[in-house]
Amino acid sequence: MKELLGTYKTRKNGNSMSITVPKSAGISENETFSLEKVDGNLVYRPTKQDNPWKDGQFKDHDFRKDMQKLEFDIGNEKPVGKENLF
Repeated sequence: MKELLGTYKTRKNGNSMSITVPKSAGISENETFSLEKVDGNLVYRPTKQDNPWKDGQFKDHDFRKDMQKLEFDIGNEKPVGKENLF
């Protein structure tokens, strides 16, 4: 289904050209898209984010609690071999 959201003018942004996407398009900030040229038309497609550090999956995760649970005391490990100690 095609839906016309309006007509927009490009603008120069550094060495790139930008087109404003209206809020009514339902696109959130920081979404990632791929760009294809198909029969002379520019086609933007959303890309799947597989990086939990970028998509906010670990935003509120308590890593210190994980370290305590695993009894992992980062920075206070005992040397095992011939590590250089400062």
